[in-house]
This record gives sequence, C-alpha cells and structure tokens, in this order.
Amino acid sequence: MSRMMILTEAELRNIVTLDLDTAACVENAFRALATLPVAMPPILRLDIPEHHGEVDVKSAYVPGIDGFAVKISSGFFDNPKLGLPSGGGMMVLLSAKTGVVEALLLDNGYLTDIRTAAAGAVAA
Repeated sequence: MSRMMILTEAELRNIVTLDLDTAACVENAFRALATLPVAMPPILRLDIPEHHGEVDVKSAYVPGIDGFAVKISSGFFDNPKLGLPSGGGMMVLLSAKTGVVEALLLDNGYLTDIRTAAAGAVAA
C-alpha cells in the first residue's frame, strides 16, 4: 500500500498557482460537467447554531479520471472574537479505482480561492 501524502497550505501555495494551466484545468472541469455523466451529490451542510458555525462537505466524480476529492469546509463566524479564522478546510484525495486515500490537502480554502479566480478568468 502506498503512503498517503499530506500537504499544508504553505506547500500548496508553492505548488498551485493561478496561471494559464490552472485556468485550462478549470475550463476542462466545466466542460466535463456539461458533457459527461459526472456524479456530484448535493452539498452536505451541517449547522452548529449554538456556535454560529457550519460545515459543508462536497464531492464529485468525473468518469475517466483516476481520482476524486472530498472537500470539507467550515465557517465558524464568531471565531475572529477568539483570535481564530472564521473559515477553514481541507480536501481528501482518493483513488477512484480503489477508494484508497492518496492525499490530504490542508489548504484552508486556498485551493477554492484559486479555483474561483480561475473560473472567473474562464468566464471572462
């Protein structure tokens, strides 16, 4: 069994940047969503009302791609009063063939920010 890779936000910032390759990747993802039988379940949202928080879980599988991700993002909106960030998150990458966890990306929303910016570039 292979070892699981763990990447921190700082490491991801050095690896993943907003560039033409990233925009092309996002454009291809939109194309796949429009033309392939993508499996994308509804967002799972867990509210934590007594702490003014929520956790969202998202995932999708694109046929023909060897892996897929499960994204977990949180928003605890009173956290700044505690000196903590209001949002956080990570992605778990799994093999689409075996379900084996291949990587844990501790991105704290960085990858979402990059994807959002790339989507804006694609739409422009």
